[in-house]
Amino acid sequence: MRVPDLKIAPHMSYGQLRRYADSLGVEVCSRNLPGDYDGFYHAGTGMIIVDRAMTYTQKRCTLTHELVHWSHGDDTCNGIMGARMEQRTRRETATLLIPQLEYATLENIYDGEAYLMAVELNVTEQVLRDYKELILDRRQYVGDIRP
Repeated sequence: MRVPDLKIAPHMSYGQLRRYADSLGVEVCSRNLPGDYDGFYHAGTGMIIVDRAMTYTQKRCTLTHELVHWSHGDDTCNGIMGARMEQRTRRETATLLIPQLEYATLENIYDGEAYLMAVELNVTEQVLRDYKELILDRRQYVGDIRP
């Protein structure tokens, strides 16, 4: 099942995202997850599980990430296809959660200090890095051949 456009606004809270997921018919639950898992989408059941031990900012970013997987119907995280799906999902998550103008403004205010920018934007530093690497850095090479 493919949902063309997720209607996620950059400043939605975790609670608002949970209610939005409910409106899409996606079951979201919270559990203590093993190891390095922050969350995952299980295509077979259509369920998203988010690690209960995280902060609300981490949960917010993880739920957005897993909703992107859901919207594309992703069913693997293995191999080349899984890596491509993961990169696309990280790029789309950063795009949904970080407004371009706010990023540019905060980059000037905080002189690129990632932690302070992430706090202001209510995202994790990983989502902020993804925005820089997968969106901003990519724009520099549009039409150019990367070395």
